[in-house]
Amino acid sequence: MLVSEKMKPAIFLEPDETLAAAARKLRKDNIGCLPVCQEGRLLGMITDRDIAMRGVADNRDPNHMRVREAMSLDAICCSKEDSVEQAGTLMRDAHVQRLAVVNADRHLVGVISLTDLEGGGSERRPFEVIFYKEILGHSGLPHHSELMRISVAQGTKQEAVEAAIIQFEETKRVTNWTTAADGYDVVSIHVGEHGESHEVLELTSERDAKIRPRARVLWEQAGVPEGKDAQFWEQAAGEVDSERPPPRPNERVQ
Repeated sequence: MLVSEKMKPAIFLEPDETLAAAARKLRKDNIGCLPVCQEGRLLGMITDRDIAMRGVADNRDPNHMRVREAMSLDAICCSKEDSVEQAGTLMRDAHVQRLAVVNADRHLVGVISLTDLEGGGSERRPFEVIFYKEILGHSGLPHHSELMRISVAQGTKQEAVEAAIIQFEETKRVTNWTTAADGYDVVSIHVGEHGESHEVLELTSERDAKIRPRARVLWEQAGVPEGKDAQFWEQAAGEVDSERPPPRPNERVQ
């Protein structure tokens, strides 16, 4: 089977669009990267990580910084005449989820993803980790004031949180995220059967936010041993849970 039989119509960005516009399009189309084209010809690719690391992390204004300043020029692509096996091998070897499909003149004719080849549905961006400060509103009640929202395109919830913490610490130039934020919320993003996105707030994030720094302290006190992360996490979780009041009847436990 050829790539032309599996590829999808190409959604792309122009090089002079802003990073803010690029981020909105990535979110709207539920994908982690997009081709960048000028007059139909492929120039490069831009990912959500490019936006975060080359834009946000460098304190650039995403409403003024252009896609051409953050995109990667060495876009990995394939031909519509390639076999799907060749495209799949290329993606796996390069550790990417999707390829731009071009013709002999390097004009974009489509895109293809691993989920297309594997018969899955639309691609999804599983998690967004939202770091916040807890402040008091006018009514005197606490609420979350968002500091940074970081999207993670793959992996488990735990892996997404770990990756987001690293990025948050790098961006805020802190060695421990808890010095800059009071906690984080986690939103999981699921794609419906018709390609629509559904966002669900993960209710475990505040508990995790209390467990993580305590587990880190336990790990450091033990001499930073390798391979015992789960042990310190469980110990910290037990300590945090022992401090929580028992749930009221009909109250869902986080």
